[in-house]
Amino acid sequence: MPREPRDDAPRGAPEARSELLRGQLRRWTDRVADAGKGAELFELEMWLRSFERFFRVGAQPLSDREARALGLRNWSEELRLVDNVLMRVVRLLGSILSEERVDLTRFDRYVESSLAVEEGLDPYIEKLVRHTTPETALTLLRESFEDIHLLLLDLVKLSRLPHPTFQAVGKILYREVRRSDLVALLIDKKFKPVHDRIGNRPVSRIIRAMPDAGERRQAAKVFLELFRLLHYLEYADPSRLPEEELRDTILLFALVVSETRLLLSYVEKRVLKGRDTAQPLYQVYDSFVYCIPLELKKVVNTELTDVSVTRQAESVRTRVENSHGILKDCFQQSVVQLAQALDSGIDGGRIFPDFMARREQSVKLRDGLVAAVRSLRDFQQGRDEAAAARMKDGISEFYDHHIKYLMYRDWSGFELFYIEILKCSSLTGLQQITHRFETFLLTLLREVQKRSLLQGAPARDDIQDLVGP
Repeated sequence: MPREPRDDAPRGAPEARSELLRGQLRRWTDRVADAGKGAELFELEMWLRSFERFFRVGAQPLSDREARALGLRNWSEELRLVDNVLMRVVRLLGSILSEERVDLTRFDRYVESSLAVEEGLDPYIEKLVRHTTPETALTLLRESFEDIHLLLLDLVKLSRLPHPTFQAVGKILYREVRRSDLVALLIDKKFKPVHDRIGNRPVSRIIRAMPDAGERRQAAKVFLELFRLLHYLEYADPSRLPEEELRDTILLFALVVSETRLLLSYVEKRVLKGRDTAQPLYQVYDSFVYCIPLELKKVVNTELTDVSVTRQAESVRTRVENSHGILKDCFQQSVVQLAQALDSGIDGGRIFPDFMARREQSVKLRDGLVAAVRSLRDFQQGRDEAAAARMKDGISEFYDHHIKYLMYRDWSGFELFYIEILKCSSLTGLQQITHRFETFLLTLLREVQKRSLLQGAPARDDIQDLVGP
């Protein structure tokens, strides 16, 4: 009988190769961090991950009506944003590879192109494909992205780009990023020591003090995920971005939304499973599963809808600011709630230096709105010149000291009423304006009172009639 063919490949070869790649990637990321390029490396990984998420329909900021009519939508603006981020990634790759490396690759390309034969693969690209170092993998990715950029420049000039074309670009980007096992590992291995340590001492102390190893491991993962999401949001902070880069943050928000949903799935399927429902820790995790999706819905289905096609710079900045603020408050509040479930004595201000400051600002804003509403009501009861003067002083007080705490989108509405009141010299006219202004301010007041930062700072008894229970 013929002998069965023997598999001479060593057992566990895939595992050995995987371990080799992880070691190679770890040494390279350490070198990049030692060279002072850790921030560029994090941003590079972030944008590469965002490419994979942005082309998923579920992460797109679409209304329910638009989601049902994908075939009718023009996707050219979305691809224009993709092209913007592609060039940002090209610049990051150039920074990480260093100028010397970039100059050397340009010279190599010139030499290889000069010696190129008429047929076959570009010798320069062929050499890059053969090598498997992180540097050559990123150089090849840089070349690919520059070529895709040239295609997108012409593609977005078309009058209409259907959804299949949009998806095709996403698939091309996915294949180019995944062509190198090292680049794929850079994305898939999420937590890296160079930028994913829990450096917050109160939180790390709380984690180390947990007696159960399983619960400690789960809590550490949730904390790491939340801190990474907050790190992502730093790149979507409108106060740090010029006008022309604000719309590009849609790709980043797609990544944040997708990663948050994965975290919630982990909490629901792994963390809550088999846990005592009476424990405070269970209740905190359960509140994440219920409450965080509501915040995501505000961002995806309200704030960011149609931002890609919006031409008004003020509207774009307002929506990005609101989305950033909603998610930042949500994730910081989640970190604080989880920490307090593990240690009731911990204060949010010890974890996030700006946490208490923002709570105090919200309290000042709420109390300022209450004072403004009361000044309007006092005038409506007095209906004389003295009451009108006091009312205008009260509104001016809010404008001078509290309007800066309002969402940017609400500034113009307040200012329109404010100017109208200052210009009006008729008591009858003021009566009509203040009635509409009071309705506007009460709406703002109710929205401010819903802020998660104010949940631990209830309204005083004397203003409960204004803000409700």
